Parts: sequence; C-alpha cells; structure tokens
Amino acid sequence: GTEDKKRTSPSLYPRTKTSVRFGRVDVREYELTLGDNPSCSNGPPLTLDWSYQDIVNLPLADESEGKFGCIGCKDRHRNNGMGISENKRIELLLEWGHTYEEIMQAEMIKLKHQLLRERTLGNLKSVQKENISHLFESIRMKYAVRKASYNQIRGVAGRAA
Repeated sequence: GTEDKKRTSPSLYPRTKTSVRFGRVDVREYELTLGDNPSCSNGPPLTLDWSYQDIVNLPLADESEGKFGCIGCKDRHRNNGMGISENKRIELLLEWGHTYEEIMQAEMIKLKHQLLRERTLGNLKSVQKENISHLFESIRMKYAVRKASYNQIRGVAGRAA
C-alpha cells in the first residue's frame, strides 16, 4: 500500500549532481557514396562512406573563461549546406565510379521505400497502380536519356581527340 509507495518514491533517494566534460573534438571529413535514404526529396540519395580523413583536433571549451566553444556555428537552421541538386548528385556519383544503372537502382529503391512509408501512413489510398508504375517508368526514362546523352558527348569527344 502506502508504505510501498514511500519506499520507491524518488524523493527518498539522495540526488547526486552529475556532469560530463569533453576536452576536444576530432573533426573528420568523410567521403560520400550512393545511399539508400528514402527521405531524399529528389535524385539519388547520398550517404557517408566509411573512409575518412582526420582534419583537425579542436578544444571544445575555453578553459580560461569557462565558456563552451561553438565550432563553425552560424545559423544552422537557415542554411546547413546539406542541399545538393539532383544534377550535382548524379555528376558526383559518376565521378566516383558509379554507373547510371547503379544510380537508377538506388533512386528506384528510394522511391519504393517512400511509397511504403506513404502506405503505412495511409496516404496511398487515392494513388492508382498506373500512377505508381508511371513513377518508376519516369525514373527509367530519365536515366536512359542521361546515359544516351553522356555516351553521345563522350563519343564526339573521343572522335575529336
């Protein structure tokens, strides 16, 4: 009854003040690669690769003034520098050795997961199967056109050399 509540009441336990301090931060620069994140709004998703370079080690606090440092923070919410256009994503992925087929597959998998999310939320009731098929076909066509254009440009450049 009431005695059980008193025994387990948090107010009966002594409060201890805990804190954590960090002395420095190691900044690493990770490479990007083809990803699978369905939250990507347009184009193929990018993700961090496992390989990285150590850039710099920085102190987190100014010990003399007791202030915590903020490394490179301006207004993070206004422009976080994370937006990369669809064309730039594709260009980067091709430079990194990915094929049009790999990029197209990643974008189709992303679309599939986006549609599954919508179904889970109950938002796919009004979407017809034909419309969903059209979405996948438009991705196939987009990459077929891009690949043909790329091959044509590469062929012209190869003949000129």
